[in-house]
Amino acid sequence: MKQIFWVPLVIAAISQAAQADILAKADLAYGEYLSGECVTCHRADGGDEGIPQIIGLDAEGFAAIMLAYKAKDLDNPVMQIVAGRLDEEQIASLAVYFESLE
Repeated sequence: MKQIFWVPLVIAAISQAAQADILAKADLAYGEYLSGECVTCHRADGGDEGIPQIIGLDAEGFAAIMLAYKAKDLDNPVMQIVAGRLDEEQIASLAVYFESLE
């Protein structure tokens, strides 16, 4: 799985139980359906042009990062808006979908 260097810091901020609860709500097909907006910037081919790659990112890391943006614990106004519109089921579904891609 691909990792972003700050993923461990974000994951450490969210309890294991909370991550498991969130990921229990995941629906892979729903994640695929929702992914269109994500791959507009986070390209499906993995190219970045300064935007982090999310293809293959582990589900726990993805969920932790999105929850941190939603809580405004990570500073990126665009991602705060995107994450702010998502509920936990949507975040979990996106997390398992992107983890499933290689």
